[in-house]
Amino acid sequence: MRRKVIYRSVAIRAVILIFAALFILSVFPFRIWQRTITENGGGEIIQTSERVNDYHDVVQKFIAQYDRLESIDIYVEEIELGNYMSMVFYNENMEEIYQRGVYLRDAELPGYVHVRVGLDLNVGETYTMILNGAFSTFYVAYEHAGEDTSPYFVSFAYHDTTVQGLQLAANYNYRQPLTKGMSLLIIAGIMAIAAILILLERMIFRDKKDELITIHRVVRVVGNPIAAISMIVLMVLIYPVKYFDSRPIENAFLELGVLITYVLVFYAINHESDATLDEKLWHNVKHFAQMGIIAAAIWFCCEYMNALFTIYQTLAERKEMICLLLFLCFALPLERVRSIRNAVYAIVAVVAGICYRSAHLMPETEKEYDLHNAAMTYGVIIAVLAGFLIFNIAADIYGRIKEEGGRKLSGVKVSTFGVLFVVFLVILVVFRNTRWWGVAIAAFVIGLMLCYKLYGFKAYPELVVGGLLLNFVVSMIYCWMHRSFAAFNTGRYAFVFHTVTITAEYMTVMECAAAVLLLYKIYTTRELTSFRNRFRYLWKEFILFGFVSAYMIFTISRTSYLACVVMIMCMLALMSTDCKKGKLKYLGMQIGTMILAVVLCFPSAFALQRMFPAIVARPKKFLVETGNFGLYGGGQPDNHLYMNIERFVDLFAEKILNVDIMDYNYPEDDKNFNSEGYSTVGENGVPLTEEQSRAMVYSLPEIVASKQTSPEIKEYLMETGGNELFERRRLEEEAAAAQAEALAEESTEAPEETNEEQEDQTTEDGIEEFSNGRITIFKSYLQQMNLFGHDEMGAVLPSGEIAVHAHNTYIQVMYDNGILSGIVFLLVMAFAFFGGAAYYIKHRDDVPGAILPFAMTVGFGVAAISEWVFQFSNPMTIALVFSLMPIAFKKNNK
Repeated sequence: MRRKVIYRSVAIRAVILIFAALFILSVFPFRIWQRTITENGGGEIIQTSERVNDYHDVVQKFIAQYDRLESIDIYVEEIELGNYMSMVFYNENMEEIYQRGVYLRDAELPGYVHVRVGLDLNVGETYTMILNGAFSTFYVAYEHAGEDTSPYFVSFAYHDTTVQGLQLAANYNYRQPLTKGMSLLIIAGIMAIAAILILLERMIFRDKKDELITIHRVVRVVGNPIAAISMIVLMVLIYPVKYFDSRPIENAFLELGVLITYVLVFYAINHESDATLDEKLWHNVKHFAQMGIIAAAIWFCCEYMNALFTIYQTLAERKEMICLLLFLCFALPLERVRSIRNAVYAIVAVVAGICYRSAHLMPETEKEYDLHNAAMTYGVIIAVLAGFLIFNIAADIYGRIKEEGGRKLSGVKVSTFGVLFVVFLVILVVFRNTRWWGVAIAAFVIGLMLCYKLYGFKAYPELVVGGLLLNFVVSMIYCWMHRSFAAFNTGRYAFVFHTVTITAEYMTVMECAAAVLLLYKIYTTRELTSFRNRFRYLWKEFILFGFVSAYMIFTISRTSYLACVVMIMCMLALMSTDCKKGKLKYLGMQIGTMILAVVLCFPSAFALQRMFPAIVARPKKFLVETGNFGLYGGGQPDNHLYMNIERFVDLFAEKILNVDIMDYNYPEDDKNFNSEGYSTVGENGVPLTEEQSRAMVYSLPEIVASKQTSPEIKEYLMETGGNELFERRRLEEEAAAAQAEALAEESTEAPEETNEEQEDQTTEDGIEEFSNGRITIFKSYLQQMNLFGHDEMGAVLPSGEIAVHAHNTYIQVMYDNGILSGIVFLLVMAFAFFGGAAYYIKHRDDVPGAILPFAMTVGFGVAAISEWVFQFSNPMTIALVFSLMPIAFKKNNK
């Protein structure tokens, strides 16, 4: 496509129209351009607050008028001691949703302090904002509250005491999209400018020769300036602006990441070769649609894994099934789909589906009626699509049997693995034990096998790999916009999931797909002696593998690391049969290319994932994620709660290498610390002596008890919170002492353990710690095995608790569906391993990505040892099912 030529005038007009369309889309429907709406109480500032410090706060409740609170201007009279003000937001249920420290020393006081918030709210809900000291003491202003002021400010309190007739003096700045009228005006202006530019182009080049130019030249002329400007902007933001961080090491690493990113971008824009895989599937609308459907199915698998309630799991599961059925529908030949009988079926099925849905709609008075109605709608769509497939496949099979005595089906030869796989699916259905997902996966696999053999898929492994990696690219872009890379509390990046465990499973699948693609391109270019020449053909696969590997590394998951390392080692071992001579050179080429991809792309992926969510400032979180409330809003791109390279190296060394290489300590309130990292202020903002600073004596009781504290500071602390604190502690200690005395009278001595029992317990605890408790879980499941399985998937642990799952797929299948099912499942995996290896050796030259069945089997098999990865809506299961189709038949079907 790059070498196609067009007239220069056409190119100019096309560029103008494309940019005009992009600007219009930014106005609507994306509505990127925003306006500010400021709301305040409207009363006069009439009073200064009492001291606000670590023990005395002010509380303002307000009703959200719009859905995006961009900033707040708070009137601060004076900062007496310290440097910061603490700001915390709570929702209607008093659940913390946002927090940050506001540096006050740069503000002109008395006056309004502008605080960037960037918090998404629910219109009409009541929110609580609490201001107090962050090792500081300051004063804010109150304004008049009454009938003549805004009704959206509900109540105000100082130190747990409601104050009538007053409210916090503040302006609430909401961000909202432009009005419809303004949007239409801007769109009209864009269209007018585009029309004027097109007219100018015609006037300027009217008398000149309209030469032919390549599309590649147009891409370079337009793309290079845009890339250069965006690169310069990002690098300047990093340094000298220090928009993301002030630490030299972090800024240097971010600059390196941006530099590598744009080297790759400039290469993509300017490279001369358009070489890609032999079959350019993404140039074909049907094939690209099939890859898109696979990507969508994996997306809904991810949605299922994140769902916390059954109804949401049902919705995700049914959307996934719709995608899988659509994939099978796309396998049908177009001439078969375009038939009168299919038109009749479509009309009858759609009308019947609409009538059924209308008759079974849940009324609005019922709880979660909208979710249940959506689930029913998806169920109707599934029934219509399934009927369409059955109708067409049955008709095709009947026609082939009827034609020439059934000789058209004589080529259908299922392999030993295929037979074993079908047997396993039958057992899964028979011994389903209340689990209907086994029936769903069996139905899909049988349908996929029929479509694969009857109609075939062009370059099938490549099609599957393309769909998987398309999902990764879309998910990565989503993460750039909405999923911040947090340094705490775990520091392990969960990607689009709420737990790192599921992320590890997902990344294993994507690492497999990326490795298959890259190693295939290395195989096809193995005769090229120069890496530069080889890179022309594999640069896309090189970048994909590097970015997938980088995100896999971000998880700091031993499960993912082990599965990926074993998988790649097995792939390299099998691919050693690719050449009879020069095996070491070929192996070095493969390993060197993969290592270089990771080394180059890791800084790039790290920098982009660190910066983009901070720029977009619209983070998304899951309900069960560990709180990082300082990152949930916007306006703090330099927050130390974001991941940085020092923290990542420290965490990686601790979790993976079991080595403590540094003492990472970069607090958010850095102005409260000296150059050596010791705090210079204590609670309520009182200054610390050098000895107190080095001894980390900063709490009020510690400072009061310290001999280094002057009488003036002690008196100040007692007046500003100490008296209340010590009185409360005295009462708590008296209550605790009374409770302890009562318990002592009732308690009896527990029998002491013998030394031998203690040693056994210590040994067992060591093994349990290494396995994260899995040994005990394995034992419980194995002891409770039976021939036919269980209705519930959780075994009873020695503690009496019910396990969530076995943390081992092979044991879980045996427990859920019976010992026979587990044995057949093990045989399926073993046959897939050897069948995948044989398939690659036979078809490495004529099937792009032929190693996929083998690689996916290894990755799945290793991950299955320590996790539960076999379930209809688990991304690993769907990826495995798609990957195994080529080895289910004896005869290759491209």
